[in-house]
Parts: sequence; structure tokens; C-alpha cells
Amino acid sequence: MAVKECPMCGEAMRLREREIVDRVPGTSQTKVTKSREWICPECDYFEDVED
Repeated sequence: MAVKECPMCGEAMRLREREIVDRVPGTSQTKVTKSREWICPECDYFEDVED
């Protein structure tokens, strides 16, 4: 598991990967977007992953 230090509280942040599924209005199609972000479980700080 990837870990990074939180700039707000100094605790260990965790890398979260998730898929966001959006429905296209007026059709039965869906659009899937993958998102990666660092999340601190202690203070709820988060930031996007820089590629």
C-alpha cells in the first residue's frame, strides 16, 4: 500500500483508487472515469495524484 505524509497533520495518507460511473443523459450509455487521490484518515485532507 502506498503511503505519503499529510501536510496538515503529519499522519500517513493513503492512496485511493476508484471508478466514477456517469450516465449519459438521454441514452443508456455510461462513462467510466478512473480517479486516484491521496486521503488522510485523521483530518480528512485529500489531494489528487500527480502523474
